[in-house]
Amino acid sequence: MKFAFSISSLLAYASSILLLSFSLPLVVQILASNASTECQTLKPPYLNTVNDFIGMGHFQEDCQKDSLAAVSSFTEAIRLNPKAEEPYYHRANAYYKLGNYKAAVEDYTEVIRQNTGRFGFSSPAYWNRARAYEKLGEKQKAISDWTQVISESASSAEAYFFRGNMYRDLGNKESAISEAQRGYAIADYKAAEKLFQQYLDGVFGTGMMNPENQKMLDKVRNELSNMGIDTPAPQITAGLILQSIAKIEVERALNLARLKPQHPTIQHFDAQLQDLYKQLANTQPQVDKGVVKNLISNAAYQKIEDFERERSQLIKKFTPDHPEITLINNQTNELEALIRRNRV
Repeated sequence: MKFAFSISSLLAYASSILLLSFSLPLVVQILASNASTECQTLKPPYLNTVNDFIGMGHFQEDCQKDSLAAVSSFTEAIRLNPKAEEPYYHRANAYYKLGNYKAAVEDYTEVIRQNTGRFGFSSPAYWNRARAYEKLGEKQKAISDWTQVISESASSAEAYFFRGNMYRDLGNKESAISEAQRGYAIADYKAAEKLFQQYLDGVFGTGMMNPENQKMLDKVRNELSNMGIDTPAPQITAGLILQSIAKIEVERALNLARLKPQHPTIQHFDAQLQDLYKQLANTQPQVDKGVVKNLISNAAYQKIEDFERERSQLIKKFTPDHPEITLINNQTNELEALIRRNRV
């Protein structure tokens, strides 16, 4: 696994909320004989219950790429139980994919109206309905939904960004409230900028340290710049320090497979790590120790996977006691020891 220290290449762990990412089949199914080998969604054997038709809708969307057919399946599920919020939610997603944003809004609204909280579909319904309102040009309604999302999750940088876009668009119009809307947009962009930076710095754990968030941060700063707001130049961040620590910890372990701890090379790694940990201790806000340990372990696991592939090729040509294979075994042992030391 290669490590880079440019800001644009920070980390590879994704977990931000995504439009239409909540459609999960809630029925046990069997493989369909005509299903694509690349599709992991299973086709229900029978079509009798609400869950059967929901499962069929997911199969039609995921495997057959037929959102129109999925709408029909979800509609049948609704016919069987008009008070079940789940098929309304999935049908709304299918309508959205088809570009029928008005129908999507109607179904998301029904989910919100009758939500029981059992499946928790109201929160993603607000999120997705806001995106549908954007498509329909109903910016004030989108702002209202983004505000609801933010009230439920104040750490959602994306929601601040999208709401900021709506305020920006309203502020660009010739009206008495334009300047106020512009101010709201700037405030939202600043909130999004702070949160995206915290994502990349591991403040919320490794799950938000996603390179896509760097792209979003760049977009936010571009919007602020376009509105005449100065943004500080990118500087050394906690995320970059964390990435450096993970890289050097792995390199140190690899070298320990053939060198003693007193060797100058190992001592050089130790000095680098000592300096990096001091830098990390001075970052604001403070990074949780568990984030550091997770990153180190993840980097070690990735290297072990690389070694497994390399070893499987070497064993075809050499005996197990060949020096190259022996070195890989020793390096893997050191990486496993590193992982044990960093268990959270």
